[in-house]
Amino acid sequence: MRRAAVLGKGRLAVHACQTVAAMPDTVLDTVIPNAPEPEWDVSLTGCVTERWPDTRLLHSGDWRDLEPGRCHLVVSALYNKIIGSSLINATDKIINCHPGRLPQYRGARPVNWALHNGEHLHGVTVHVIDAGIDSGPILGEVQFSIWPEVDEVRDVWDRSMRHAQHLLSDVLPRLGHITPRQQDEAQAVTHYLRDSDQLGDRADWTRAASGMA
Repeated sequence: MRRAAVLGKGRLAVHACQTVAAMPDTVLDTVIPNAPEPEWDVSLTGCVTERWPDTRLLHSGDWRDLEPGRCHLVVSALYNKIIGSSLINATDKIINCHPGRLPQYRGARPVNWALHNGEHLHGVTVHVIDAGIDSGPILGEVQFSIWPEVDEVRDVWDRSMRHAQHLLSDVLPRLGHITPRQQDEAQAVTHYLRDSDQLGDRADWTRAASGMA
């Protein structure tokens, strides 16, 4: 029986848990919710306690508390820490679901940056986790239209989460059959949280809220 862990927050991490738990010969062994969990999304802790009571919950929020080699599959779904090499190297398959196009929108707040940049195309990407920031080979992706003239960050975020759930449902059961595709480093752009002050009126869920800050 293959043991799996899910790290992250909110409804996307809950969906990852649900998808993993339904996979043949796989048990949802460990869940590490972000600490603290956001109040604006569903509680991953609450959902795991209710739906998968035998699953181990690590409330520290720290990936280091997951013993290297314990789980064969690790899924990051909006996890808020950079996972280190000790876990990466000891895990058969370790993947991340990133709410942005890669390699153009690596790093923090890809939805905000896409709208700030006036993009008309956004995406969600599932990729292998490596030592970089969202730089690992791509396993699956979906792209969709956005309209920066009318869309708020909240609109595109909600749309991204819907697409992300479908993408995880497609990719996770097929991991053993997918050949990862390397990212094009020539197109790579990484955004950091320290750059958020450059987002202007796209720094918050809505432009009105950003203007009041």
